[in-house]
Amino acid sequence: NCRFEMFCRKLKALDYHSKSEAINLQNLPELKALVVWLEDQKIRFYKIEERENLRKSRGANWSATFKQYLSDLDCPYSAEQNLKAAVDWLLGVAIRYEYTDQAERDPSLKSGMRRAGPGTGADLREMATSSNAACTGVNGGGATAGAQSFSSPLGMDPSDKVFVSGLNALAKTIHVVPHPDPAVLLEAVRMVIEEKLSQDSLDAAKKASEAPAWEKKASNKQFKVSPRDCGFDLGDPVLSEAAKVLRLLHLRELRDLQTNINQLIVAVQAITANPKTDTSLGKVGR
Repeated sequence: NCRFEMFCRKLKALDYHSKSEAINLQNLPELKALVVWLEDQKIRFYKIEERENLRKSRGANWSATFKQYLSDLDCPYSAEQNLKAAVDWLLGVAIRYEYTDQAERDPSLKSGMRRAGPGTGADLREMATSSNAACTGVNGGGATAGAQSFSSPLGMDPSDKVFVSGLNALAKTIHVVPHPDPAVLLEAVRMVIEEKLSQDSLDAAKKASEAPAWEKKASNKQFKVSPRDCGFDLGDPVLSEAAKVLRLLHLRELRDLQTNINQLIVAVQAITANPKTDTSLGKVGR
């Protein structure tokens, strides 16, 4: 079990076994055990002798050591401001390295990644940011920097507990997996609402529900996409399926972009393709 659904999936992928039934980040011994395990088994950013402070420090001293550890890794999140986001970032780093290690033992995975050694915090940050969501758009300014990018135009404060609580409730209602960074979660909610709850989407859903039975059956038919159709095969069935999904999502985005371009061309042609001439202004000869 786990207090945070996203952590559950990542911890399971890393094969982490906790003595307690749930990972409680507010429990210092549990947090310490997780961080030490990640550094010893997966990340290995410090040399062995440099990990002693992470293992032996206690209480406030360990919190300061953990803060320094995140700083050495160039983590874009502050443990004081957003502990969940910082831990989620660490899990992303660990998963990236775990896959790299697996790829080194199995060349068929063709990861094309390399392990960063001690002293390469900037490279580590770049790798972890790309593996994590992506997607946060947050830089060294901390977790709140990413949230401000959407809060300022709307007059929202991402640190407001009422706002965060309402955002989490909305995400749960529309079945969006929660994320520790409000900026990422709001972006996910926006995408789902635009995709599923816009007027065009609702009209299309209503039209589909009123369609004949044979048409519904034809539209629900599933087609298996082979690696040859996608133009690549990563060697791992699960990874290949995920890559196929990303490829199809990208193609859909390109299709939407082409539709918008066509609409723009039509709008411009409506203005330029039918010019009107005022014959009264015309002259014959000089």
